[in-house]
Amino acid sequence: MDIPASVSAVRSLQEDLLKGTVPFQEAWQRSFFWLPLTFLAEALRFSARRLQAQSDFIAGLEACNSVPEVIEAQSRFVRAAVGDYGTQTSKIVDDMRKTVSQAA
Repeated sequence: MDIPASVSAVRSLQEDLLKGTVPFQEAWQRSFFWLPLTFLAEALRFSARRLQAQSDFIAGLEACNSVPEVIEAQSRFVRAAVGDYGTQTSKIVDDMRKTVSQAA
């Protein structure tokens, strides 16, 4: 048995195997690295926006002079929050869909 030829054959098989795994490596990277990272980054941006809105709402309560004004301010805040959460849900789903489809 020719040892250098066997070593060469094994190296060739290893290289072929590694070349064959490239698509799986890319899919893994998208699914288990970019997907959670994309979600986390967007969730942090959204949290920052909502915390700023909460802060603005609380600061705006100081300008209210009556209970109806407070109720109106709170109503505006809740409507805006519900709209933001709906919009954000759609954005996250779209971002996840794009990230996953790039892996395919």
